[in-house]
Amino acid sequence: MAITTNPLHENFALEIIGLNPEQDLSSDVKALILKAFNDHSVVVIRNLFMDDESQLRFSQIFGEVEVSLGANPSSGTKFARQSNIDIASGTIIPPDDRRMAYQKGNYLWHMDSSFKDRSSLCSILSAREVPPEGGNTEFCSTRHLFESMTAEEQDELDALTIEHDIRFSRALTGFAYTEQEAARFTTASHKLVRTNPNNARKSLLIGIHAWRITGWSEERGRELIESLNDRAESLGVYSHKWLPGDVVIWDNQACLHRATAYDTTKYRRLMQRTTIAL
Repeated sequence: MAITTNPLHENFALEIIGLNPEQDLSSDVKALILKAFNDHSVVVIRNLFMDDESQLRFSQIFGEVEVSLGANPSSGTKFARQSNIDIASGTIIPPDDRRMAYQKGNYLWHMDSSFKDRSSLCSILSAREVPPEGGNTEFCSTRHLFESMTAEEQDELDALTIEHDIRFSRALTGFAYTEQEAARFTTASHKLVRTNPNNARKSLLIGIHAWRITGWSEERGRELIESLNDRAESLGVYSHKWLPGDVVIWDNQACLHRATAYDTTKYRRLMQRTTIAL
């Protein structure tokens, strides 16, 4: 079957169809995936049915896989486990469990690892078990947002530094890190405007982890950050309905993403995420 592509949104997001998971990825296929990623920010590939080993191997197409931190259920590994299933027992985790409280932050627009001094290039999420309803992942483009702005707006933002802190964002959902967990994090400062070195297109590093603009008052900074988050969403959202075997790659420098709700007491959901350091 020939490999073809299908646009999923008018401004970003592309589906690759016909990729054979039983064959090694040739240099031409790798080049196709990387070009799709750089051009469209979100890439959907169906029927890959990855295990951990194959996902790590696939992830290396993009670069170095980072190790997860903090209270994530897979902390200390190269995976961020997005799941309501207990690893040891295989049973559903109760909704009042701390592991589920931690995952509430995923329902807010964010960019993975923007709170780290070394932010991330992209994330690769594979669907192992999916609920029959709910549990979509949604995306919006901060590249499209930047490109929709006036030259005056772009110049103003290009001069700004933005500070990200996961302790701030998790507190918004009522989750509290232990003192030991919190000590693993610092406030990370980044240029607000990002440039893709492969095509020179610019985007914004925003999302819920962004909590202030360097040199601005907290009130003024929060007003700008919240306005940018809202504007990105208003320009269009791609909502991905997961099927088993799906793999989605997204650019953490150029798009926001969020999980959507599902019945965590009724349905099982297991997603494994690898994240590539910038």
